[in-house]
Amino acid sequence: MSCTHNSAEASCHDDLYRIGEVSQIGGLSQRALRHYDDMKLIEPDVIGENSYRYYSRRTMLKIPVINYLKKMGLSLEEIADVFDCTDFSHIRRSFREQRAECARAVRELNERLEIIDDWNELVEEASFVLNSCPLAVNTKFLSCEELLRMPYRFTGDYAEATINLEFTAFVDKVENVISGPVIMKREFGDAEPETFTAPCDAAILQKALRPIDPKYAYVRPRGLYLSTYHSGAFENIDVAYRRLFAFAKQNGHQVCGCSYERFVTDYWTTYDSDLFVTEILVPIKG
Repeated sequence: MSCTHNSAEASCHDDLYRIGEVSQIGGLSQRALRHYDDMKLIEPDVIGENSYRYYSRRTMLKIPVINYLKKMGLSLEEIADVFDCTDFSHIRRSFREQRAECARAVRELNERLEIIDDWNELVEEASFVLNSCPLAVNTKFLSCEELLRMPYRFTGDYAEATINLEFTAFVDKVENVISGPVIMKREFGDAEPETFTAPCDAAILQKALRPIDPKYAYVRPRGLYLSTYHSGAFENIDVAYRRLFAFAKQNGHQVCGCSYERFVTDYWTTYDSDLFVTEILVPIKG
């Protein structure tokens, strides 16, 4: 259908809307309408002289449907497929795929929230320790906790241990996400060492936000632990160990042959060693 663009053309399209009117009523740009036309999502009912586009009210009813499907996350190409479908199987498949994508996005957002909350708690804990400078050794009861575990040969370099390239690659390989403090488990047998020598066998542990394959899992036992904090450079951490073992002897506690160095703040948060805070946990027999 074609008309000369004048008063006669306007009168022959009294029941139709120009693209500018459709843009205003539908709340989208003329550029978007032209793009929808190119994709055959919303095609004008009539193109008049000088390429003027005219749309019927019925055609304009596609606009809310497109907007709703876009809010569900469907692309324009997927929406075009929905419009072209001749049965519901394609629509159901599109919705299943989109729901799976939404679930993945929700999981990732929840993981990000937990990482942010955990990191914020560590910074608050470190701030408290640095401001109060606690030198006490405390006894605390810890519930068992399942952690992601990677064997590690500790060379004495705490930067390499905390920002651990191998552990980062390991987490990616097992398709997991970690949060909370890096923990290094160190064995010392029956002795109560004044110092730990390196290199030595250890394990890097960290909380996982997704289920852990049993062969990569470590369960820290529930029970009583001696706890003390060390602040400052890691090279002086032996001072905190001596304080902890002296407390154990004075109070008749028998330690269980390993320690957990829980890095509250480390190279992940700052390169100022004065702001490093580590909690040392040593299990004792009840």
